[in-house]
Amino acid sequence: MPDVGVEKDRNMPVCGGNAGEPDKAVQTVDWTGAVERLVRYLRVKQTPVGVKYFETKEEICKIPKVRIPTRHIAPCTTISQAVQFNWTAACLAETVHINYCRGIHGMFERDEKWRSGKIFNKVYYENMCDSKAHHEALSCLPPKYAGFVASPLVSGRLHDVDACIVYADSAQAFMLLAGWQYFGYEKLEFTFVGESTCSDSWVSTILTGKPKVSIPSFADRKFGGMKDDELVISMKEKDLLRAIDGVEALFKSGLRYPIAPYSLTTDMIDGLPKSYLEF
Repeated sequence: MPDVGVEKDRNMPVCGGNAGEPDKAVQTVDWTGAVERLVRYLRVKQTPVGVKYFETKEEICKIPKVRIPTRHIAPCTTISQAVQFNWTAACLAETVHINYCRGIHGMFERDEKWRSGKIFNKVYYENMCDSKAHHEALSCLPPKYAGFVASPLVSGRLHDVDACIVYADSAQAFMLLAGWQYFGYEKLEFTFVGESTCSDSWVSTILTGKPKVSIPSFADRKFGGMKDDELVISMKEKDLLRAIDGVEALFKSGLRYPIAPYSLTTDMIDGLPKSYLEF
């Protein structure tokens, strides 16, 4: 995994203590060990992060080495700063660029103008009716937050996070979710609202408590720097730990990443588990 030390950036002042001092907080979960296993079994390329929402800016500024934005930064950008740069980054209501995003993340009381959907009329949708329907379908947090902080899980700077976020390719996503299902099967259901993957992923996880996987939106790629082959996976802490345990169990049974392709012109019998041949 990349180093999680803090790099200096004059545009993102570091708060919450001296950046050269080690973190004094004690982790409640062994995320170092858990993430090492995630890398071992799934070879994830990006840093798994945690996100936590706060009702006051004062609480946010108490987070060790948190970077407070001085420019307009979107929520998806903040997540990717933690994922790609290993920063502990804040997203604040006053530095989010528009009320549309604030409304999804509980930083703005959604009003009639917000609910109209006008922002997407003739942009993503043909008419106001469809734009409004999109806004009504969004999963949104209650309007009580000053912002949130995203930080690598291994940093130990956030505790009892609201959601964990992993960027992964489709095969890694399949194996991670299959690992979650290994212990106590449950059918998982996902949504697609269109623009605003944050609503379909970690915001939805916070509201429902369920694992989610989402296709990065246009904004995720343009402003969040997500790659063409990446998906957004979000889970509660206990579910990510359960999924990693499940991935390890799948590995032991021979279901491993990367998934070795079998020849398209070879008899597939030799490539199947023995138990399959009974059915």
